[in-house]
Amino acid sequence: MCLSKLANGVFCTIQRWGRPIVLSEGQDNRKLKRVGEGLRSRVTLTSDVAYKQSANSSQFIPALFYTQGQNDYTQALELKRALIKEHEGDVLEEIIPGSELVNERGTCYRIESLEKVRLQTICSNKAKESLISDFKLLFGVREATENALKDGGYRTIEDLVEHNRFGEQARRFLELIEALDTGEIIEWIGERFSKSHPLALHTSGFHTPDELLFVDIETLGLFSSPIIIIGLAKSIGETLNVYQYVLRDVHEEPAALAAFLSHVDAHCALVTYNGRTFDVPYLEQRLAYYQIHGDLHRAHFDALHFARRKWHGVMPDFRLFTIQKHLLGARETDIPGALVPEFYETYLRTQNIGPLLAVIEHNRQDLVALAHIFSKLCEG
Repeated sequence: MCLSKLANGVFCTIQRWGRPIVLSEGQDNRKLKRVGEGLRSRVTLTSDVAYKQSANSSQFIPALFYTQGQNDYTQALELKRALIKEHEGDVLEEIIPGSELVNERGTCYRIESLEKVRLQTICSNKAKESLISDFKLLFGVREATENALKDGGYRTIEDLVEHNRFGEQARRFLELIEALDTGEIIEWIGERFSKSHPLALHTSGFHTPDELLFVDIETLGLFSSPIIIIGLAKSIGETLNVYQYVLRDVHEEPAALAAFLSHVDAHCALVTYNGRTFDVPYLEQRLAYYQIHGDLHRAHFDALHFARRKWHGVMPDFRLFTIQKHLLGARETDIPGALVPEFYETYLRTQNIGPLLAVIEHNRQDLVALAHIFSKLCEG
């Protein structure tokens, strides 16, 4: 899949970003490794989703590309044409081995891969210590009151359970910690501080690494458009297990949603990047559309908000791509997130899997980057 011979030199042969994907036993890892090669373009990644119609075309161009001129967008189209040429006649199941998943809602395609990621998390003892040592988590306690209480011999919230004024609150809060009710603890913190406060991130320490469910979706546009890929990942030891539920046709969306819910159990917590605003509400809307019951109201750690707080004034912006570039190094293979709908629509229209492969790789890289960034946040 060398692109150096295509598009008049715009694209060149590259290596895939990060470590090679390792497929589950019995699958041909070399086939999946080829997917990431040749996807590099000089298009700037953007999270913009606003579209503006070109005066000379019926196509809709992402607003950022339109305002900067059409050169970058033209290069993206060259990449798409190169992928179409490269994969003419190819079949998804042969290029990326996976499994056809059948459930009560229909059929979809599941791709599994492994990544070498050692997830750094916050230990439970540190999480508890940081929470019970901050008296300002109790209503009516400000810094002056906290200092006065500590001067009076109170060291932690546990010491306040018999306090005339703060005892009842202290007992309720300690009950949440004892029950490891992280969703309610985050709500409690959000009422006193904000849901991006470091104490909220520390609450993730009450979950084992394999209870953290990293989630990233790709869609055909804004709300009410179908989800085309539901990507999720879980840390097992030093390995990140990545699961991607891919819609070969938009009619497979209900099956993909049901498959996603099979990973959401009573103990898991969600980890996303801007998922409070986008991914989770979008999933809830699509579940409701198909009348699929699924409760996503649980502990949710949105890395975007923690990143803004931690690296304010350090990062030029807080797009996932930018944070990854500064912490881990730039991706060498990717397509702009704003062009995901167009690449997928081209796949639907032509039945050529080339553009779809680029979307799958984009989603996989987003999940791996999310896990790395969350790990960096937990390092302190």
